Amino acid sequence: MPLLSMAGIVLIIVVITAAGRDNLLDVGALLIAAVLIHNISGYFLGYWSGRLLRMEERDCRTIAIEVGLQNAGLGSALALAMGKLSTVGLAAAIFAPAMNITGSSLALWWRSKPLPEKQLQNNKANVVPQKISQ
Repeated sequence: MPLLSMAGIVLIIVVITAAGRDNLLDVGALLIAAVLIHNISGYFLGYWSGRLLRMEERDCRTIAIEVGLQNAGLGSALALAMGKLSTVGLAAAIFAPAMNITGSSLALWWRSKPLPEKQLQNNKANVVPQKISQ
């Protein structure tokens, strides 16, 4: 099923990009820059809002990823419903691969940065062992 889902997303992006080819050639670089600024600011604001509220590092990272990885599919559906797929839909078509690349990169980077030892101990203490029935 994940393969089918990925194929569907790729198909939607291809259709939107093909429909908006001329517009994309006009504003492509600016649109890519705007999408990256929007996406990265989502990670930044998500992370630092958690820090401002004195949340643990793990929670701050989770919020950052959640805020940064917003659903570009909604933008595509709205553009289609408005009949503006070749213009409004371009932002969603650019945002979908950008959010996946930046989100995966951020998660990989954070994976190499371990959580503070104190938080790891707190998280292990909060885990309730489950009884395995035989």
